[in-house]
Order: sequence, then structure tokens, then C-alpha cells
Amino acid sequence: MLYVERILKASTRHFRSLLQDRRANFAIITALMMPVFLFTFGLLFEGGRALAYYSQSKRVIAQACERSTKPTRTNVPLDEVRRKNVLDTFDALIGSTKQKVVSREVKIDWLTTDIEAKFTYRTVLGSMFNVEQMDYALTYRCDGIPPYPHDGEVIVNNTFEILNGKERVLKFGKSPNTKNGCWGVYSYEELGWDGGTGPGIELQDWSSAECRKKFGWQGYEEPQKDAGSACASVSQQGISPTDKETGKDASQSPAANPCSPQPDDPAKSPQWSAENARIPPTKYVVELDSDWQGTGRRDANSSIFKYVELHPGTYEVSVWYNGRNDAYGGTNDIDIFLQVLRPKLGSEKKIIEMAQKGKVFWERRSYSITVDTYSVYKLTIAAGGKSDSLGGIITAFEVKYVDAPK
Repeated sequence: MLYVERILKASTRHFRSLLQDRRANFAIITALMMPVFLFTFGLLFEGGRALAYYSQSKRVIAQACERSTKPTRTNVPLDEVRRKNVLDTFDALIGSTKQKVVSREVKIDWLTTDIEAKFTYRTVLGSMFNVEQMDYALTYRCDGIPPYPHDGEVIVNNTFEILNGKERVLKFGKSPNTKNGCWGVYSYEELGWDGGTGPGIELQDWSSAECRKKFGWQGYEEPQKDAGSACASVSQQGISPTDKETGKDASQSPAANPCSPQPDDPAKSPQWSAENARIPPTKYVVELDSDWQGTGRRDANSSIFKYVELHPGTYEVSVWYNGRNDAYGGTNDIDIFLQVLRPKLGSEKKIIEMAQKGKVFWERRSYSITVDTYSVYKLTIAAGGKSDSLGGIITAFEVKYVDAPK
């Protein structure tokens, strides 16, 4: 017992002497604090790396989503293409980071894109914590309508004038004075449309007086006072008419010549404006009651359609129209339709109908419609009236975005 006490007293004397020595104090404190310092340093280092990788990955996901889903659906309509664009952008951006992508998945919906990705990277000082690698996952959703068009931007513009930068040569009606022909029937795709029905699109060269005389095309220079009746109708869900010009003469008002209401659509007071003129602005015009070219068929009412992306707002639909011949009343109608395609297929609704009865003439017609719902629409221009290969004609068709909703 006395022996143990002597040992303790001796140890106490030696330790007290060490405490009285500054260098010894520093050595003791350093020995005690070094593990704490190393642990803290390792924790901060790996925590900083984790935060940096997390921030990089989050930024990459956001950029991939925004870059690859915002293009208009007019240019990138298919969901599988948009999904591939998101993945390609993600892979290109994530390659600049020193981490491994375990998996990534993209789900494209109508107005939303969801990205989920799992990552892993090896730690540098993780052995201090018995952690050799770090695994984590991120999810991100971006949504919203693709960018709106600018005010005054033309959404659809088709003058049917040029083919691959070269002037057309029409198949029929060639003569010494009409070497490029007077008319011909062409496919829808060749004229820049996505499809249609009937025998095709008939182009006519109205700049040639000989062609006009030979085929009985009338109304090239008729005065404005001979204008026939016309009407416009809007009956598409999400699309409504708006007042374009209210100061027109009563005889020119669509209220004086209302369209017959559709069975499933309440009668409305359509609004339209017409700017009468004598000469169309293009060389070639289009007849949609086309010719079957020697088959003897007379059921020739044709249509053309184009897929267009429409945002909420006001649009101007303008077109030059002519009934072609005074005797064609009841067979020279032209109708325009819109149909919602996404996200759910809607019914096709007539929004505009044009006709001239009695006297025919060239006029520029302008209609104002309001779209309430963003979607991809099927825009169709179709021959109306009798299907007899004798129909009205149009040119310089244009859809222009006027203004966003207030």
C-alpha cells in the first residue's frame, strides 16, 4: 500500500513539473486536439465536396430540363424527341463533373417534364468515417407553356408561290403565250402542308390574262361595290371571336349575312373585316375543289391541313378569296377549321366560312379569333358547297399572333 502511494506521489510531481513547462503544455494540447482537428477537417472537406457535387447536379438537371423542353412544339412536336433532347443535354453537361451517374430517367408530359437521377462518387478522406463512397439522388420538375410568340409574329404563311426556290411550271394549259402552263394539281406536302384529303391542291396562274380567259376565271378586277355576301363563324372550344372592325357598312356586316349555326353550337354574331381589292398579291392561287386529272370523278372537294402551336391570345386570320365564276354560287365555299390535338383530342370545329353568291371578285378577308387554351391544333382549309371540281379559290393565307391575353 505504501508502495503504491509513493508511485502516485512521484507521478504527480512529474506531471506538475510538465504543466509548469510551456513547451510541454503545447505538446500535450496538440496531442489531445489533433484527432479533433483531423476529424473536423475531414468532415468539412467531404461536406464541401458533397455540397459542390449536389449543387452541380441540381444545376445540370435544371438546365437540361429548361433547354430541351422549351422549344415550341411546332419545331419539336414529338414527346420521344423532346425526351431524348433532355437526356442528351443532361449527359453533355454532367460530363464536366467528377462523379458517376448511376441512372437517369426522364418523363415527358404535356406541360411538365420530370427528371430523376442517381449519382455516386468516391470520397478522399472518407476512410476516417468508414465511408468509401457517397450515393445520392435528385429529382426535378420543370413546367410551363413554351415561349409565347412576339406580337405581330406570323404563325402560318403560305403563298403557294415558290417550289425549292424555283418558279413553278404548271402541267396544264401550256401554249406559246403560257409556256409555264395555267394550272396543275400538286400534293399537300409539296406545298408545305402536313396533309389533306381529295385529289390534291390545284394551283392556277391568275397573273396570265390568257389563262383567265381560256378557263373562265372571273373577278380579277371587279369593283368593290359588286361584293357578294360573306360570313365568318367561330365555334371552337377555347377559341372565340373578337371585334375587329365595328364601323363597317351594315350591308358588309356578317350580322346581315349570318352563318347558319352548327347543330351543337349556339348561334353567334360572327365578327370579320374584309378589305376588298381588285388583284391578288400572288401569281398563283389555290382551288381546293380540285380536278381528278382524267379519272372522270366529280367528287373533288379537297382539304389541306397543317399542325400549328397556338398560345392563348388574339390572332388575325387573313386570306385572299374569290368565288372564281359568277355561276358557281353554292359550290365555291371555303371553310376553315381548328381541332385541338393535345393533350386530349377534341372535335373539329368550323371557325370561318367564306362564300360569294351572285357576283364574284377578289378580296382580302381578315378575321379575328381569340384562343384561350394552349395546344397543338390541326388547322384545316377545306372546299365547301357542292363537290363538283368547281370551287372557290384562295391565296396569301396567313395566321398572325396579334396580342397576348391581358
